[in-house]
Amino acid sequence: MRLLLADAGLPVPEPQCWVHDRDGRRIYRLDLAYRERRVGIEYDGLSHLDPDRLRQDRARMNWLAAEGWRMRHFTAHDLYRRPTHITATIRALLTP
Repeated sequence: MRLLLADAGLPVPEPQCWVHDRDGRRIYRLDLAYRERRVGIEYDGLSHLDPDRLRQDRARMNWLAAEGWRMRHFTAHDLYRRPTHITATIRALLTP
């Protein structure tokens, strides 16, 4: 996904970006991020459909949103069948 974004002319996102709490502790790691814009990008595989994982994901998303992060989640279907959807979505978030 990082290469897809770069090939579309977007800035290259930071891979495996740690997000810290207000005390500086590592809380969550994002697949890709534009840290300065607080835009996070996640690639969700089948493991995210597990009920326990889904519950953890929702708590994580709520915390990130409360901290000002704008998160977008994509799947294999998006990456391989709708790549322009991904690039358009991220471009819109990065455009002032």
